[in-house]
Amino acid sequence: MRANRYDAIVIGGGHSGLVAAGYLAGAGLRVAVVESSGRLGGPTATIEFMPGYRSTIANSPGSLEPKIVRDLELESHGLRFQPVDPTLVHPLADGSLFIGWRDRARTQRQIDGFAPGEAQRYDALFAYLEAFARKLGISVFREPPTLQELVRNLTSLDDQEAFGRIFFGSARDLFDEFGLAWQTQTIIAPLAVVGGNFTPSTPGTPINLLTRPLSLASLSAGAGDDPRRMPLRGSTGMPVGGMGAIADSLVASAAGRGVVLRTKVAVDRILTDDDRVTGVVAADGEEFLAPIVVAAVNPRLTVVDLMRDDPAWAGFRGKMRRRPMVGKAFKVVLALDGMPRWAAAPADADPAALAAAQFRIAPSIDYLEASHAEMQQGRISDKPVVWGLCPSLSAPELAPPGKHVMSLNIGTAPYRLREGEWKVERERLARTTIAAVAEWMPELPGMISDWRCLDPEDFEREFGLVEANMTHGDLAAWNQFWMRPLPGLHAYRTPTRGLYLSGNGTWPGNFISGLAGHNASHAVLADVRAGVVPLGTGRAVAVGD
Repeated sequence: MRANRYDAIVIGGGHSGLVAAGYLAGAGLRVAVVESSGRLGGPTATIEFMPGYRSTIANSPGSLEPKIVRDLELESHGLRFQPVDPTLVHPLADGSLFIGWRDRARTQRQIDGFAPGEAQRYDALFAYLEAFARKLGISVFREPPTLQELVRNLTSLDDQEAFGRIFFGSARDLFDEFGLAWQTQTIIAPLAVVGGNFTPSTPGTPINLLTRPLSLASLSAGAGDDPRRMPLRGSTGMPVGGMGAIADSLVASAAGRGVVLRTKVAVDRILTDDDRVTGVVAADGEEFLAPIVVAAVNPRLTVVDLMRDDPAWAGFRGKMRRRPMVGKAFKVVLALDGMPRWAAAPADADPAALAAAQFRIAPSIDYLEASHAEMQQGRISDKPVVWGLCPSLSAPELAPPGKHVMSLNIGTAPYRLREGEWKVERERLARTTIAAVAEWMPELPGMISDWRCLDPEDFEREFGLVEANMTHGDLAAWNQFWMRPLPGLHAYRTPTRGLYLSGNGTWPGNFISGLAGHNASHAVLADVRAGVVPLGTGRAVAVGD
């Protein structure tokens, strides 16, 4: 097989890999991305689930960093956002709908309806989190801090109390400390548990509420419309053309910078010579040679499989095999003959606007707690937590004329079932999910003309998600900072010179922020600039900050 020579090879064409490739190519490196599947973009890639009905695995672009959008010039490559209003619909156990409007005052009035002064308490919670993030003095735009760096500024007892509450306490305890009404707890709690196999009562869950505060502390908000400053922790709106527009713009940006994009290339192993990387070899024997390799895939795949022949990695392989990875990915996609409607919608709300918003089905924090607890026991809950979107309301091209597509992500599907098999139980969970949404949209079942579901085994087999874990390891306090993915592999660099880790399995995890790709690529460029990784091309490379 012929060899392909580059300055850098990126394994994995998901959003992290494309972001890393874009930054490296923008600095002048010759870069190739090799992706095992037939599509680029990972969870943001558009998929035709049924003839004429398209959507993506991910429903929300809420964590995409504005800095990365600017740096990679994604807008010039077609990425546009439309400010869907409202941004969120969340049914509550009392039969009402919480509606997250872009008008902060309107949202605050609704929160004050839960209890007198509730909006002030809601704001106080997030002000507390933002103040703590500023006090930490760390940046999500660089390698993770060590323990010493993380706590160096926490000199007062108040600082240390906050550290204890956020890192060792539970989300539920934090809500109670601020005296939040059950309704307010209900609309915030899903954010604390979406990234892992835990419940709102699990210690360390408040750390997941630091996502936007840490971003703001790392890079101050600029314009008044900075999406990180929007109510309910920052909605960018929906991409014009659907979530797939994010993947399309990343692909176009990378290609415009000269990145070679190869799909259906399954990497079999990473090639090394002594303590340095020399490239990768595909399953069919094709070689891609480069002094730099960025593995933007699940770190277990890199450590256990791709580096299986390197004796220096034996210790890491053992630890990574034991690292908890169990996920919970399950998806139901519905083909609808009409527009879904919320039965409890207020009279002054536009039904179409409500139908276009992201929504969650978890009407109380007790519901959320019980559903997650059943997942931990390997059981299919009859009260599934659902993160939903009808993307064809904002991107009509995703469904046939006059039709709609609904994308439902279930947040409490156990990877391993205590009883039964997914090939049998998958339909039961799909129908339970539809019924859970239909409690609030009674006309929904009669609109469904077709549907498809993906169970955890499908996600592992078809999308390469190890144990169906979307974040490549829980976003828990014990699995962040210097612990992600393992101590010694946490700063994107590895013991093998020229080999770097990226992807959601590295700090800071998250979903579609792009931060892992940004940070890994900047670690590469810093090492090239310092001469740690010589390119050997004799060409000048723009590797500035």
